[in-house]
Amino acid sequence: LEQATAWPIAQRRAALLDQHAPPGPLLDLGCGIGGDLLALAQTRPVIAYETDPVRLRFAQANAQVVGVAHRVEFRQADWTADMAAGRLPAAAAAFADPARRMNEQRIFSLHALQPPFHALLQLQQRVALLGAKVMPGLDLAELTQALPAELCGRCCVEFISHAATCKEAVLWFGEPARWPAGPIVPVASEMPRLASVHTGAAWQTLASAGAAPPIGELGVGQYLHEPDPAVIRAGAFAELCTQLDAHLFDQQIAYLVSSAHSAHPLTQAFQIEEILPFGLKQLNRRLQARQIQSVEIKKRGAPIEPEQMRARLKTAPTGRDAVIIFTRRGDERLILLCRRVAHKGEKPSQ
Repeated sequence: LEQATAWPIAQRRAALLDQHAPPGPLLDLGCGIGGDLLALAQTRPVIAYETDPVRLRFAQANAQVVGVAHRVEFRQADWTADMAAGRLPAAAAAFADPARRMNEQRIFSLHALQPPFHALLQLQQRVALLGAKVMPGLDLAELTQALPAELCGRCCVEFISHAATCKEAVLWFGEPARWPAGPIVPVASEMPRLASVHTGAAWQTLASAGAAPPIGELGVGQYLHEPDPAVIRAGAFAELCTQLDAHLFDQQIAYLVSSAHSAHPLTQAFQIEEILPFGLKQLNRRLQARQIQSVEIKKRGAPIEPEQMRARLKTAPTGRDAVIIFTRRGDERLILLCRRVAHKGEKPSQ
């Protein structure tokens, strides 16, 4: 269950494949216990591959319970072997879910996936659209190096967030018009990237496209916006800056700042009350002076361990809550004392 796809993610992916693929059946390659399969089979007939007999039996049982078993052809086989032998069925599109763990340890390199990455590159030649799930910590530089030059315009990476956690990265291979958000004009020569975020009520997608995000000042009284993890992984800041009338204060730091507060489902917001140079003594003096009793610690671009730092803070015996953000602007290390700004309907910090 640890590796099973969250149902809202599976439903959305199935809808995207159904919307963007030409007519025909789908391939689910490495269906596991059926996390994606059950959603795919609600849209089209599916041919599902799985090498593990136990997982395959779970997938078959789950398909029976959901009522889609009649739309699935199950195969206990290695799809890469069938592809090499010319036995892989023709299909309109495919979804592949390579193993991202080896001996219970997470895999962090594309080249350690099983089946291997080069099998996915061969597979994308056989279908109009391929979605391949990879690790959310995907190294984008490694991906760019691993892709043949002719595929750079036919591949984008989508980072997917659910319950405020970046759960997945998916490589989409095919004509750009078939990508989840359509063609993307990347920044400079970067890999086209998407951030797709489930806000609890709906999905929102941002692309790392167009101009680079603006850079501006950082000041007391401004509002600091922390984007959803998928937005950060995708680097999809330019459109978010436009929507919030915001800017970055450092091109390497994934915080947006604005003069006015505007709630957004893809960000958490904080108002900056003080900006301090990095230093524990001064920070502790300000915590006492402001009667701050409880703190939430965040960091970006700062070499500190939050829990170790917490043990060294001297908060007031009674008082209010605050958020301490350790960050930097250029080479300057900074501490931001902030208050959390609630979304509409939430209880604000005291």
